[in-house]
Amino acid sequence: MIWKSPVYRFRVPIEENSNELKEIVIDVTGSAPNFEDVKDSMSNVFEKLLESEECKNVQRVLDFGAAKLRNTFYFLNKGKNVAAVEFEELSKNSDQAKRILKKCQGKNRGKHNPFENWLFPYPFIHYNTEYDLALLINVLPVMPVFAERLMVLQTLYEKIKNDGYVLWYAQTEGSYKDKRLSGKYTCGDGIWTGITNYKKMFFRYHEVDEVDEMFALNGFDFVKKFHSPGNNVRLYKKNKYCLLKNNLTFEMISNEIPQDNSIKDPETVEPKIVSGSEKITEILPNPTKLSLANIYQSMLDKIPEGKDKDPKAPEIYHRVASLILSRVFRGSLSGMEIKRDKDNGLKVVDTVFKNKAKNGFFDDLANKFKILCPYIIVEAKNYSHDIKNQEFDQLSGRLDDKVGKFGIIVCRDAKNQEDIKSRCESYLNKGEYVIILTDNDLINLLDLYQDQDTEGINDYMDKKIRPLLFRSKK
Repeated sequence: MIWKSPVYRFRVPIEENSNELKEIVIDVTGSAPNFEDVKDSMSNVFEKLLESEECKNVQRVLDFGAAKLRNTFYFLNKGKNVAAVEFEELSKNSDQAKRILKKCQGKNRGKHNPFENWLFPYPFIHYNTEYDLALLINVLPVMPVFAERLMVLQTLYEKIKNDGYVLWYAQTEGSYKDKRLSGKYTCGDGIWTGITNYKKMFFRYHEVDEVDEMFALNGFDFVKKFHSPGNNVRLYKKNKYCLLKNNLTFEMISNEIPQDNSIKDPETVEPKIVSGSEKITEILPNPTKLSLANIYQSMLDKIPEGKDKDPKAPEIYHRVASLILSRVFRGSLSGMEIKRDKDNGLKVVDTVFKNKAKNGFFDDLANKFKILCPYIIVEAKNYSHDIKNQEFDQLSGRLDDKVGKFGIIVCRDAKNQEDIKSRCESYLNKGEYVIILTDNDLINLLDLYQDQDTEGINDYMDKKIRPLLFRSKK
């Protein structure tokens, strides 16, 4: 079981393809801040949050990764019922945590006990109470395993009531950027920190597009952001679609990241270097099998075609396909919006992206091919058969001189390529360009993205539009 301990033990190559491995021992509780009071900028965010239309009626708050309980005590003072969740080790080893814990416990009097203290992971995971709002204050960025960050959000999905909220509050990269760029402190998808510590800490800065993706995969829609200098603060609302459920599990993570107790507590501040062997093997924070590219492929494979087996399958497919496109074309497409109404609600577009490309395929569409495409329109069809005229006409009805003349239909397969090409060509006389992407295309694009092959992605997409531009036979 993951999360038995806040201490992580890894062996990572000192450089690519090296047999020399660096042992890095990370204690995530070491990142808990030392100041006791909520600072002005954070207090300002909390005030605006509780005054907002979304959260003005919030009563039950879950402070996940509560650290030394400063945020817990703040919300208790605001008259909220607050449950604090943290590793037992932190409350045992920190005098500050013990001191604030007593202050929080002092709020419990008589029948009304607004403060709950839950140990992580147990018994918290088995506790069934639902909350109006969960706080994630600088929690996921200090977790070294990416898949575990996703599992936290999946866990919170089960703890938040329908239409409840999660607040993401995380510092920006700041001075950590130089450490990341140096390459000396690399660990998984982030860096280890705490140069003078025996046990290290971890930090991974997430761009807001990455944060939105993680939340969307786990059933949360972006609502609004709050201003806080040096931090990204974003509010998310629970929806009906936790896409990762059953696609990423505790067992999967445990199988891919075994606990190796032969990695001992460090005796120096410099990570230990060892030579790899049959017994001394890599223990990586982010193994390939737990990459999002592989997870997305598994998700596509598990979605049944049509809606007979699962009424939610069409919408799940729509959301998964849209997230794949958002990931592959990050930096070119932004502002993904699901179910955008058009023409005063007479039409609903499956997915809309803003085209902000400065280079690559979507820049070529606008500036080289002179195709009007300020927005990219996507329709997703979870059919067991090839799409027909009705689906093409539906997409065509969403294109116009304002939103653009380029659209994508994502579907499970396209067996009759000649028929598909003929249907795409039929819209050229209207100045409309329609291309088809199948599951196989999505997987191929994900593989190229995983390899950081931007040129390969552009070439792949160019082959989709070229037959229309040339009006060729193939």
